[in-house]
Amino acid sequence: MESRTGPSVSVSFFIFSVLVLTLSVYGSWSLQSPDELEAYVSSDFMTLSSLGSGDFRSAMESTATVDHVSALYRNPDTRALVVAFFEGLTGDYEVARAILDESTERGVSTSLAFALVYEESSFNPKAYNHNSKSIDRGLFQLNSLSFPSLSLDEFYDIDTNVRNGIDHLAFCLKNGGNEVAALAMYNAGLGRVSTGGTPRRTLDYIYRITGYRERLEALFEAQVVARRPKANTVATAPGAADPLN
Repeated sequence: MESRTGPSVSVSFFIFSVLVLTLSVYGSWSLQSPDELEAYVSSDFMTLSSLGSGDFRSAMESTATVDHVSALYRNPDTRALVVAFFEGLTGDYEVARAILDESTERGVSTSLAFALVYEESSFNPKAYNHNSKSIDRGLFQLNSLSFPSLSLDEFYDIDTNVRNGIDHLAFCLKNGGNEVAALAMYNAGLGRVSTGGTPRRTLDYIYRITGYRERLEALFEAQVVARRPKANTVATAPGAADPLN
C-alpha cells in the first residue's frame, strides 16, 4: 500500500473502474463451475470455513450478492455465529473481532475488509513487506510513509492496525466513488491512480480481492445465514419482513 496523497480521481479512471468491474463480474461468471473451485479459490477458505464438501459446492454455486455480515453482527441473537465464522476463517478471535467491530462502526463492507486483509497479510498481524523506500506492516499492511506517526508496536497492534486500515479503506472508498477505484487506490496510491499510472499488478490485486469477497459471502450465506435459527432474525419494524429473507 502506498501513500494516499495526490489529486482527485479523473474521469478517465472512472471509465477504467467500470471496465475493471465488468471484467471482474465476467470473470466470476466464467468460474462458477464447482469443478474449477480448487484452481480459483484458496484452500484456506475451504479448510477454515468448516463447511462440508456438499455445502461448499452449494455455496460456490450461489448467486447471492447481498452482504449480511454487518446486519447479523449487530443482532445480539446472531452475533456469536458471525464471530465464530470469522474466528474460524482467520484463526484468531482478536483479529476477527477487531475487523468486525471497526468495519461495522465505519459502515465499510465487512466482507470487503476481510477479503482485503486476506490478500494483504493472510490475517497475520506480524506480516511485513519491504519496499524500496518504505515498509508495509501488520494486518492491513499499513505503509510507513502513509502512517509516519505510528510506532513500530502500534503497526503490529491488532486494534491500532485495523482501526487505521479501515479508516484508510473508508478514505479510499469516499475518494474513489466505488469499490474498484478504492481498491486501486489502496494498492497503488491515490496519486498514481489519479494520473493514470495504475500498474497491471493492481488490476490483478483488484480481481483477486473481488473474487475472495464473492466466495467469502457465499460461504457466509451457506454457513451462517442459511443455518441461523429461524427465531434469530434481524430486528425490523412491526409488520416488516425479515430483510435477510
